[in-house]
Amino acid sequence: MISKMERQLIRDLASRVKELAKDPVMTERKESWYQHNDLKSTKPLLLVFPEGGWREVITPEMLVCEDEQAREMEWMLRARLYRAENINDDSVVENSWEVSKIITDTGWGLRKPGEGTAPVGNVFQVDSTIGYCPMVWTKGFSFNEKAMPFHPLIQDASDLKKIKAPVVSYDETATKQRFEIQQEILGDILNVKLVGKKYIIFNLMEMYTDLRGLQNVMYDLYEEPEMTHEAMSIFEEGFRNVIRQYQEMNLLELNNDFSYNGTGGVGYTRDLPQDENGAKSLKNLWALAESQEFTNVSPAMHEEFVMQYERRLLEPFGLAAYGCCEPLENKLDYVFQAPNMRRISVSPWANIELCAERIGKRAVYSWKPNPSYFINDYNEEFLERYVTEMLKATRDNCVEIILKDTHTCQKDPGRYRKWTDLCRRCMERV
Repeated sequence: MISKMERQLIRDLASRVKELAKDPVMTERKESWYQHNDLKSTKPLLLVFPEGGWREVITPEMLVCEDEQAREMEWMLRARLYRAENINDDSVVENSWEVSKIITDTGWGLRKPGEGTAPVGNVFQVDSTIGYCPMVWTKGFSFNEKAMPFHPLIQDASDLKKIKAPVVSYDETATKQRFEIQQEILGDILNVKLVGKKYIIFNLMEMYTDLRGLQNVMYDLYEEPEMTHEAMSIFEEGFRNVIRQYQEMNLLELNNDFSYNGTGGVGYTRDLPQDENGAKSLKNLWALAESQEFTNVSPAMHEEFVMQYERRLLEPFGLAAYGCCEPLENKLDYVFQAPNMRRISVSPWANIELCAERIGKRAVYSWKPNPSYFINDYNEEFLERYVTEMLKATRDNCVEIILKDTHTCQKDPGRYRKWTDLCRRCMERV
């Protein structure tokens, strides 16, 4: 049970969020994002998603609350405040508080829900405002920095029949209890809203390599191509089935706002919704697909073995984002076959000049600087050259700088502010 002291602490933090939301700069930033995502502005925008680094920014020891729900609320509010007051990127502080519906599923049949392997050794939560964040608020939190054993569960084509489409569940009773508690604490300070699924991602190859093994999948492209196609067909239909369940259970939510978008970005756009059916219509929503496991696969094979399946999943949605860490400069002809493509990830290993030329103003140029440059020596002279070169190459693009995948900041949280200040200097210069 949330104590009187915990309740007051949470309310005090929320009041600070409310005051930040009133700052005129937030209105300016919001309009900049609308212009940016609607491809009407070439003004560079800047976002920072510490991700794993959050565990060194707001540590478990900093939390005062003991109740599990109160700790999560405290952590989330502190994170929003830290990002606005200390990191000072172009994120928008809204006078809102979202309570997510408690939605789970059964997984893909070969592994128990929540059972981790090497790719998912640390559990992250996707929050609308913070993006991916480790669940620092949980009692006994620890971050596994060591390698984990990996054992492929799909040994041959006969094992594909073990893959089962996830069955979605919604705990309405627990959700109602959670909402009522948070509404009672925050309702007179922030706009408390119950929300469903806002982040929609189709990561077919991540799912498959998690079960088959990346090396095995690479060999399969030559030795067992039909097996790979069969697997992708199963995942395509499985994802389609999950979306259908979300629709039937009224679990989807509009994401044309401050919501985390793609593999870094926010969803503000006036091009959605496209009809009056709200979140019941996929045409009113953003969705994402990515296949970073195919970084070293040729454009033609990328299209044949995964992108064609992803594109069919993306087509019903109003707007689409594509990519994560995979360089896409030579694959953009296939990416743009999706007519709703709006945000494209330009990875740290992509050719920034070719991407600038080939993306143009057809989509948001979502640049991901190499996080290792930030994490390691943090050489400001080098970083200024690095950022400046990118900005010069993208003068005519709708470009955003998205720092993410910083799973440590070397216990130096102030480094994030140094980064945003550095980027702003480069923007002014260019």
